[in-house]
Amino acid sequence: MKDTRINYALVGAFVLTMLVALGVSIALLTGRTGTMDTYFTTFPNVNGVKYGTKVTYEGFVVGQVERIIPLRSDNRTRFRLELSVKEDWQIPEDSTARISASGILSAVIVDIRGGKAEAMLPKGTEIPAGSSGNLFAVMTEVAGQFGDLSQNALKPLIGALNAQVDGLGKVLQAQAPEILANLVAITGDLAQKTPRITGDVQKMTGVMSTQVVTEANAAEIKATLANLADTSRKVNATLAALDKVVVGNRDNLDGAVKDLRYTLQTLARSIDSITYNLDGTTRNVHEFSRQIRDNPGVLIGGRKSEDGPGRR
Repeated sequence: MKDTRINYALVGAFVLTMLVALGVSIALLTGRTGTMDTYFTTFPNVNGVKYGTKVTYEGFVVGQVERIIPLRSDNRTRFRLELSVKEDWQIPEDSTARISASGILSAVIVDIRGGKAEAMLPKGTEIPAGSSGNLFAVMTEVAGQFGDLSQNALKPLIGALNAQVDGLGKVLQAQAPEILANLVAITGDLAQKTPRITGDVQKMTGVMSTQVVTEANAAEIKATLANLADTSRKVNATLAALDKVVVGNRDNLDGAVKDLRYTLQTLARSIDSITYNLDGTTRNVHEFSRQIRDNPGVLIGGRKSEDGPGRR
């Protein structure tokens, strides 16, 4: 009887130890291992974000999403996220939060990009939201803008052009005989007047050779050319002075060129992600990514698992 009680006590202690270990493991996985501070941030779209989504600071896990609060204002819905962050974690005032995913199979996270300000955000305040770092969310938004452009601008424009072309074709078809008749009449009249026009041109040429191109006029033309040469010399002197000014300010010009090159490179990096994808490809890749994230077994089995998270 005594051995039986000892066995029960050992089994009970083992079960309690396993329960405590399970609780500690869950706390470690969720990041809730101590006292947490609360911060807030607001996004127009929270695709992939839910309760328990990890919150990172420059990639380091510091907490999780506690609540998602829908806010309706100005005929738009925005979502305020309540973030629990490790106690006394330092977040500069100019930091920003954004929704991102590190890869095609990675879960969505809320990443806080640390700023450079010396002052820190107090607990319970709002962290400004930055641009989304989720490639598929950006691709979906761009594809939607292209679709809206096609529906609201390109199609009406093409329809208007077709209507104008049809109207012009009808007018030409109705008035073509009259237009051809006028062309024939004009051509005949021009053929009759061509000899007289030729005689007038010859007469004008004779007058110019005897009255316009004279020695006095030639002298005046020569003087004008001399004035032009003097003006050219002055312009060359001015250009030489400008060259000296440019050489003296070469460092400033080089700095301006470097700043311009950096600005253009920044613009080029932003434009690449916008012009790369089409509407249909974006939706298909986004759906494929969502299915693999929910159930990676699709890559091996070729179909969704019957008990996988995709069957909700």
